[in-house]
Amino acid sequence: MLLGGIVCLTAEMRGAEQGLQLQHSRTEETLIESPADEARAFWERFTTAFEERSAENFADRLHPFSSMNWRLRLGDGDNGFLQDETSRTARKSLSRSFTHGLREASVDLPLMQWLKERQGLLADFLRNSVANVGEESVAPNEPSYHLVERSWWDRLSENSGLRYGIRPFRTAPYAYAGIGIRDGETLLMLANLRYVFRNFNEHKFELALSLPLTHGLSVDVGAGYKFDRDEAGEHFVLKLFKKLDNGGIFYVGMELREQPAMYAGISFAL
Repeated sequence: MLLGGIVCLTAEMRGAEQGLQLQHSRTEETLIESPADEARAFWERFTTAFEERSAENFADRLHPFSSMNWRLRLGDGDNGFLQDETSRTARKSLSRSFTHGLREASVDLPLMQWLKERQGLLADFLRNSVANVGEESVAPNEPSYHLVERSWWDRLSENSGLRYGIRPFRTAPYAYAGIGIRDGETLLMLANLRYVFRNFNEHKFELALSLPLTHGLSVDVGAGYKFDRDEAGEHFVLKLFKKLDNGGIFYVGMELREQPAMYAGISFAL
């Protein structure tokens, strides 16, 4: 009986060793394959993000309202300048789409996933700082229409949780916080606040509000206050946006400052 027990114990130990060896070899095999799998997954994320951002950026830059802005700057109607502006805008849209695609693809790297499991607040801060590229299109100081800016407000309305981060790699770095305010299921207001810091002596606060109304109508309010050693300045912009039944857009923007300006346009979907 003792001999049989020793034989069974030995067989069990050998089986456990084989199981450990098999599990160890599978782990090594997974580790060996993971860099290629991650590279393929990163490329797929980048491709998807690039296609989405490029479609959005080109539609924004080549929108009829954007062309209207160019013609307003032309004055006498220089067709050569208009062609140069179109080419420059296309190149800039392509470059921006590539950069934004890389940024959005990078937030799902294994390091970010590991950090999210252990430091959720820090992970959200980094994700919002690197990605959420649509927030950069919010223009509280401009009365003109921007398609990407409207897309950002739409995304924020769908997921109205707090989004916050910093944009350090800019000529005018800033920190931002965006949120949707609700009363139950009813969206009351969308808000985006920035603190802009430039050249160690120029500071600026920017506030953008979007108030959705009935029948596809919304009112946006943009305000800015700049203060530095030499001067202080205020800025106020009011925008009225209406979606038409045929897919068109009616838009009015007003800029209130020392020299007030008004911008209005209507576009129809073909």
